[in-house]
Amino acid sequence: MSNNILIVDDSEVDRKIMSKIISSNFKEAAIFESSDGRNIVELIKTHNIKACILDLKMPDVDGVQLLSEIKTHPDTQDVPVIVCSGVIDTPTLERVLKLGAYDYLYKPLSDEAMKISLPIKVRNAVELMNRTRHIIHMSKVDSLTGLYNRDYFKNYLDEIKLDQIIFPTSLLMCDINGLKVLNDAYGNHWGDWYLKEVANTISTCLPTNAICARWGGDEFAILLSNTNKNTTEELCIKIKKQVDKINHHGLHLSVSFGSDTLLEKSGDFSKLINNAEDAMFRDKILEDVSVRSNMIATIIQTLNEKNPREEAHSRRVSELCEKMGMALKLNEKDIRELKVIGLLHDIGKIAIDEHILNKPGKLTDEEYLEIKRHPEIGCRILSTSKEMRNYMDVILAHHERMDGGGYPNGLVGDNIPYLARILSISDSFDAMTCERPYKKQRTTLDAAMELIKCSGSQFDSFLVDTFVTKVLGLVTVSHS
Repeated sequence: MSNNILIVDDSEVDRKIMSKIISSNFKEAAIFESSDGRNIVELIKTHNIKACILDLKMPDVDGVQLLSEIKTHPDTQDVPVIVCSGVIDTPTLERVLKLGAYDYLYKPLSDEAMKISLPIKVRNAVELMNRTRHIIHMSKVDSLTGLYNRDYFKNYLDEIKLDQIIFPTSLLMCDINGLKVLNDAYGNHWGDWYLKEVANTISTCLPTNAICARWGGDEFAILLSNTNKNTTEELCIKIKKQVDKINHHGLHLSVSFGSDTLLEKSGDFSKLINNAEDAMFRDKILEDVSVRSNMIATIIQTLNEKNPREEAHSRRVSELCEKMGMALKLNEKDIRELKVIGLLHDIGKIAIDEHILNKPGKLTDEEYLEIKRHPEIGCRILSTSKEMRNYMDVILAHHERMDGGGYPNGLVGDNIPYLARILSISDSFDAMTCERPYKKQRTTLDAAMELIKCSGSQFDSFLVDTFVTKVLGLVTVSHS
């Protein structure tokens, strides 16, 4: 970061003395000089000045008036100004401080005190300016994406000078589809990563005069000067194609757009935003259903590729659930739902660390708590898809127990969804009878005996009896 300092003084000797003192004690400083106060505001803007030393007594310019100009101009008002003069009377000192002077110093500059105080005053002024600019920057910018934030964008529209805009002007609203699914499946850090990638993609596609802001959680607002409706639509297509190239574990999110255009200065910017938002929501409704369903399918595929054992387990559980539905003489709809639920029941494990899922030994308490999160994660993932919402309560409850000792909600008896009680038995039976790295595989008879043993406490007694006799084809064994 450049620490540019401007010295405004009609005395060349004094400028050189101050420049030498500052340079020898403040190595990071870059010194600029001016012999008079003409175009001083423009000079400060052009050279990104961090601190200004201003002589109050110059032949052609009133230093106090010059200070007033610096402090009233919006582009220079925050720059610290150190005023100096051979004589500063009390009324003048009071006036310059009221105008906003940062500090003051007295000539002659040859005094030993000057060699100490000048570089300290300048360094303090520069540090103040750097902090001020950082605070101003942070007040305008969204910390995650680096784009402008909503408040800045709204203020910009409120304060915009119409003669600075070339009409037609378009406002474009953009929303990421399916970000909640990504957050639930892989964690918020991946959602943040995707947000930043989309923000960068949008930025690279925009013309240089565009103003782009993060409008909300996963929404962006873009103001496009000298842009008509057709050009805006072409820009949307361009951004969509680039966003489609972003992927995480095979997941491709998409974006929805809405826009509106002002043809002349008499238009209403607040109405422009509302119209663009309405159009975006209409586009999102059409886009979102297919995106979320495709994402859930991709999550299942990714989980299966990551852990083929889980895929085989889910398929077997699905088959057992179907057989239970038929044994119970359920209607075709419920049997079909049981098959789907069996395939989906462990979808929440996509968010569980692979080394925990594949750990050959006993899980630690912390690892077990992590595993226990998967019903809730699965429920959240399915809740994002209208087609899948019918299954979310069953997925959430498939580790509940009849005696209330299950998780995540400690449901008791009939409060556990009926299909979840069927799923729980099918899931537990397959877990006992399939090969696992951390436990010995049980025989069908051993697993049936365990189900009967836990009948009434962990499992629904009637459903256990049905499963053992009609699905497994074994004679009922009393568990009393």
